[in-house]
Amino acid sequence: MEQSLSASTVLLNVGIQILNLVIFFLLFKFLLGDTVAKGLEEREHLLDRIKNAEGEYNTIIQDAEAQKNGILADALEKQKSILKEWELLNKKLSQDVLDDAKRKAEDIIQHATTETKRVQEELANNWESAVKSTTKSVVKKLLNEKKDLQDDYLKTLIDDLEDK
Repeated sequence: MEQSLSASTVLLNVGIQILNLVIFFLLFKFLLGDTVAKGLEEREHLLDRIKNAEGEYNTIIQDAEAQKNGILADALEKQKSILKEWELLNKKLSQDVLDDAKRKAEDIIQHATTETKRVQEELANNWESAVKSTTKSVVKKLLNEKKDLQDDYLKTLIDDLEDK
């Protein structure tokens, strides 16, 4: 059972193996080569994108930060604007309250002045009659107590009337 291999058999076997490899290579290249090549290219492209993704993500994050800062700046501007409006409104309302209080105080002072003048005029008008009635009352009491004073008083009155 020993087989002897000749050089021609070995060369034939090597030639058939080379032919098989060439057929497999050609089948692979024309049938599956484009698909595998595309897959490899896509993989390389994805790897490049992954490598560049960090830069893109950083860019996106920076853009988001810039938008955030812009929104915060706008919000702060609006807050300052609202505070200024509130201060102006508060000053206006305070001034309105002060003006109203001043007007009411002036009205009270005017009313008090008018009332004081009226009372002064009333006292001035009633003062003469009050003095006269008090005098009459005192004289009447004196005259009722002392009859001799009554004659002297009447005489003095008559003398005063004659002098005028």
